[in-house]
Amino acid sequence: MKILIVTQHFPPEKGAVRRLFEFARYFVRQGIDVSVMTAIPNYPDGIVPKKYKRSFFYSEVIDGVKVYRSWVLPASNSQPKKRMVGFITFLITTVINSFKVKGNFDMVLASTPPVTSPVIGWILSKLKRTKFVIEVRDLQPESSEDFGNLNQGLFTRAIRTVMHWLYSKADKIVPVTDGIAQFMYKIGIPENNVATVKSGVSSEFITSDTNGIRTKFGWEDKFLVLYSGTLGWVRPLEVFIEAARKLADQPSIHFVFLGDGQKREALENMVRDYGLKNVTFIGLQPLEMIPYFLKSSDVLVESLKEVKVARMAFPSKMFEYMAAGRPIIFGSRQGEAIDELNLAGGSLTYPSDSPETLSEIILRLKSGEIDGESLGRKYRNHINQYHRREIWAERYLRVIKDV
Repeated sequence: MKILIVTQHFPPEKGAVRRLFEFARYFVRQGIDVSVMTAIPNYPDGIVPKKYKRSFFYSEVIDGVKVYRSWVLPASNSQPKKRMVGFITFLITTVINSFKVKGNFDMVLASTPPVTSPVIGWILSKLKRTKFVIEVRDLQPESSEDFGNLNQGLFTRAIRTVMHWLYSKADKIVPVTDGIAQFMYKIGIPENNVATVKSGVSSEFITSDTNGIRTKFGWEDKFLVLYSGTLGWVRPLEVFIEAARKLADQPSIHFVFLGDGQKREALENMVRDYGLKNVTFIGLQPLEMIPYFLKSSDVLVESLKEVKVARMAFPSKMFEYMAAGRPIIFGSRQGEAIDELNLAGGSLTYPSDSPETLSEIILRLKSGEIDGESLGRKYRNHINQYHRREIWAERYLRVIKDV
């Protein structure tokens, strides 16, 4: 069986792109021939690694996966307009470079977002006369409208029309959450055309130790409250700073932001204006270091805006958080992520606009009133039993073989 995957983001880029790479690598180990059409890496900092510079087309093999990269306009996560231009250039250059990828395929699998990826996938499925599968990691434009990244209007209506048409043309839709699957049913996609494949988590997040992170950063005696991920607009991260302000009289409690994004400067300005000494921003870190940071924390925090689309979201980092075996405080009133936490052993939640409630939960964890160690163990055991990445990779393989 030969599969052609279309995804704009792929390692060595960082973040949730690791999901599809690890699935592709698993497919190869099971005897599947996997090719990937992706972009010249530049996300999330907009910097193109030296070996890919000045390349319109670049091919390589990574762990048995054949990777074909096309030029895009580089753009950082803090340049949304430039990134949108990058989406368009990815569509154009990938279609052009697809003629350099010879041979027949049994399937084209396109992962979205961005919305240009399934457009490319549909075009290539027609050019190569093969089946067409769409993996949906985030609903667009619905997500951008709800989170306020895009205003509703003619542009978003056009995107919605195109995306819903593409969903109807796909031989299979593979959503990453049950909520997205429910959305597909509501817009008329038959249930037998939808198969949920969640992200899961790789084993290093379950088995890693702390690797001396606390000593390296001088956090040996701190009660660490850590956020890991993109510092973007879909999350009310200001509440974490406000909670740090309320806990400034507790010098042993320290907040850490691991990651970068559009909000970083604004958050750092808040810390400076408040004169806080209990907050540290450490920026982007190599992927292999993330498990160590998570294991070094005492509490992990996450939050989403209280909008409709957030209820069907399950941030991929939540699997990593739970695998770390640490208590998690989630800023939201309801949603699929909270349901999973409850299923695993219980959830610690707060209204995403309430630093008072967040601060109170942190203090209760620190004092031992809430048994964070026990809760964290339940999370890790749950992940180990149900959400190891190879479990979901095997399900994905069954799905694509049945298309």
